[in-house]
Parts: sequence; structure tokens; C-alpha cells
Amino acid sequence: MTQTNPQMPSFNLWTEAWISVERPGGGLEALNLWQTLSEAHLIRALYEPSPLVVVAIHRLLVAILQAALRPQQPSDLAQIWRGGQFSTEKLQAFAAAYAQRFDLFSAEAPFLQSADLGLQPAKGDNVKPVGYLLSEQPAGTAVTHYNHTYDNRQQFCSRCAAKGLLTIPAFASSGGAGIKPSINGVPPIYVVPGGATLFHSLAASLTLPAYQPPNFQPQYAEYDTPWWEHEPIVPKKGIVRRVGYLHSLTFPARRVRLHPRPGQAPCTRCGQMTPWHTATMIYEMGESRPDDAAWWRDPFAAYRPPKEGEQPTPIRPVEGRAIWREFVALFLPVNRDHRPVILNQLTDSDRIRNVLPYSRDAPIPLRIIGVRTDMKMKTFEWQESGFDVPPRLLTDPDSAKYVEKSLEFARQCDNISKSVFDKWFEKRFQSVKTAMSQQYWQQLGQTFHHHIQQYSAQADAEALLRAWLQQTIRQAIAAFQAAVETLPDDGHTLRQRIEAVNRCRAGLYGYLNKTYPQEETP
Repeated sequence: MTQTNPQMPSFNLWTEAWISVERPGGGLEALNLWQTLSEAHLIRALYEPSPLVVVAIHRLLVAILQAALRPQQPSDLAQIWRGGQFSTEKLQAFAAAYAQRFDLFSAEAPFLQSADLGLQPAKGDNVKPVGYLLSEQPAGTAVTHYNHTYDNRQQFCSRCAAKGLLTIPAFASSGGAGIKPSINGVPPIYVVPGGATLFHSLAASLTLPAYQPPNFQPQYAEYDTPWWEHEPIVPKKGIVRRVGYLHSLTFPARRVRLHPRPGQAPCTRCGQMTPWHTATMIYEMGESRPDDAAWWRDPFAAYRPPKEGEQPTPIRPVEGRAIWREFVALFLPVNRDHRPVILNQLTDSDRIRNVLPYSRDAPIPLRIIGVRTDMKMKTFEWQESGFDVPPRLLTDPDSAKYVEKSLEFARQCDNISKSVFDKWFEKRFQSVKTAMSQQYWQQLGQTFHHHIQQYSAQADAEALLRAWLQQTIRQAIAAFQAAVETLPDDGHTLRQRIEAVNRCRAGLYGYLNKTYPQEETP
């Protein structure tokens, strides 16, 4: 939009186009917050090269909708679903009260920044390059990924600066002495509901008070201060003892102040230009919860059951482990007390389930996104996958146990293959064994996606399991054969290769017959 005063920096996310979306026909468009929310039913999905930014924007949109619509009981959510779009009247009321709090460069209340810091660096300020806002950008001593540039050559357009700020609540990790992660600790894997439109995705992400942290007690709402109600000053290393759900979605884990520069300059991240851009900022530790704080259960994260005397820990990406292998913990009711609460809400109430835009037996689209770190300041990769999960698997513990058995069988087959490899081949071929395991899981992942979609309401779970067992063994043998064929083909090794494949096959079918005696070896 046109600047009313070119000397005063301004970029208000409520009125300026900055969110990239995909329309149903495949076209891309940049919209502001008002357009994105009021037209959500006309938008296919958020569109971003970084899945971390997708999660960040999704969580901001959810926070705004929670504040504007205030669903309190299942009938409220059902009414939203039946409406087919978000109430423009309620969104306009929200905008009238809070739109001014979304200006990136406001002198008095900058969005997700601390107003006591100057718009320009002052003497003694610890100025940082703007690249620190996004983990895929090279900055300081961070891991350099696909983008190589010097700190002093980076500059973000206002759009990308906003997206970087938004990743802080969900993905800020540890960053050296005194720099703590955000409210969810080292970033977890997030589960994001999907659908045919952005409206479906966002409506499925709205939660009732009974499904919100902290401790799922509605009275905590009186302490809830999302950013638009938060003091515009973020205390350095401030300890926050009371946190509400909307506060958590916009949690200022870093004390930031962007330094805007006038003039059209290409963004080093996206190549676009806005009237104001930024190359430097103040970037310090902001808010955190005390070390002895109670478990914070984010509705979109899954957790591992704790050991005695400990708190549950979020499920995070693990090096060398495909993200789909966390399917049981992420989705299934066998871990209902630790899977994402948003899934419990979607399946608990018939009043909600009856108005969802999926038939009773149609798979529910779910997207999973996470970032792998060293549990400290280094970011290695983001991981992303998607599943169309049949409602039966989300609601029926007995069916879920069959999937749990399927994945455990696959894990044991991998162990058997690696054990046979170790017995027959020298240690200098360890890299071949590692590649074999990776190839096995990669190929099996495609099979698994197809496998779970067969769990319709009428499907025979026992028959599906039996088919999976045979498919898994075949793929394990194929991966083993492909691996040993890369080894030297001299006479001695060639004989080893043949015998090792036979031993691998025998070991796999032996385990099958021991674990599931009804299976017959072909």
C-alpha cells in the first residue's frame, strides 16, 4: 500500500500484502492478514519455500481467530464449520481494536519487538545481522545450508522480516550462554490439520478451552496476553510465570528490534522489494518460563511418555530417522495422553465430527513439520511429511495396535539385516550398511503411506497386517541385495555376498515365523 509519510517507516501486516497463498486454480498471490482470514475459504493453502514459515504463519492466524471468534463449546466450532467462512464482522471488530499492533516499524508498539529499543542502532548496541531471524539463512557461526552469503550483504524485505519474527515463538532454540529456547523447548514436530481450503485447515486448528494449555484449565484465559494485548516492551531475560494459550502462540522468546532502511532494495531471501527493508537488528534473549515450570503441552505437538519423576519430552526430528516412523506417537490413540491434543478434540465430539468436511470414513489430511537441531544453537535441516489418516486409526485403539505392530516389525527387520551384514562383511563397509538402512526406510515409507490408507471402517486389520509383513520382508531383502552388490566382486567376496543374502532371507523369515506363526514361508 502507499506510504502516507515516506519519512516514517511503516509496514502493517494487517493491511500490507506479505502472506504468499495458493489459490484453488494453482495461482499464487500475496495477501495481508485481513484478506487471508476473510478469504480463507477461497484459498487452497499457504505457500512458502520454508515449511517453518508455514507453521509460524498458521499459528498466528489461529491465534487471531481464537481471539476474534472465541469458541467455548463444541456447538461454537460446529457453527464455524457450517458457516463455511470466518465471520467478517468479528474479524472487523478485532481489527478495529488491534490492527495498529501489527506494524513492524511502529515507534510505540512494533510487532513482536521491544519498543524500548531504537529504530536505529545506538552506541553500545549489540547489533546482529537480520539473517539470524531465519534458520535457513547463514548468520554468524550458524550452519550454512544452500544459501551462501556474508552477514553484511544480507537484507530482508519487510515481508521476509515479518516471517522471520513469526518463527521465533515456535522454533527459537538455544543459542549460546543465556539464550534459551521458546516456550516448547527445543522445537518439537508440529502436526498441522489440512483440508481442501485454508479455511478447513484453520477451522480444524481452533481449540476449545478444555483442550488448551496450561493444564487445560479455562480460568487461565484471564492471564492470557497475546502479542496485541502484550506490553510493547519485552524484558531482557524476562521470566514469565503465568502464560496463556494465545500468549504461547505469539511468545516473544527473543527481544528484537529491526532497523528499517528506506528505499527499494532486493531481498536476499526472496528477491522482492518493499519500500522499507532491514539488514541489522537487536536480537537478544527475551521471555522464558522458569526452569521449574510445569509441563507445557502444545496442542499441535506430541510427546514421549516420561520416566518416573520426569516430564514428557516433545517428539523431535532425529538424525537418520525418517519422520514418518513417528506415526504411532504422532497420531494414534494408543498414546492419547501424549499425542497432539488437537487430534483428541477432532475425534472426541460427534457434534464436531459430524460437520467436518470429511466423510465419516474419509482420511483426514495432516501435515507434520519439524526442524532438527543439535539441541542447542545449530540447525541442520527441516523435515516435512503429510498423511491422509483414516478416522479409524485416530479413534480405534485396537486398529492402532496393528499399525504399531507393523512399525515394530519393520524396525526388527532393519536390525536383522544390519546384524547379518556385520557378521559377513568387514567394518570398512560400514558406510554401505548405513546406506542400505536408509534406502530400506525410504522405500518402506512409500509403502507405509499406501498401507495406512487402507484402514477403512470395513477393512480387515489382520489381513492388512499380514500383507504388510510380507511387503516389509521383500523390501528388506531387496535393500540387502542392492547393498551387497556394491561390494567388490572378487571370488571370495562374491561367495560371501550370495551366502549373506541367503542368511538375511532366512533370518527375516525366521523372525516372521517366530513372531507370527500363522505366516507361511513361500
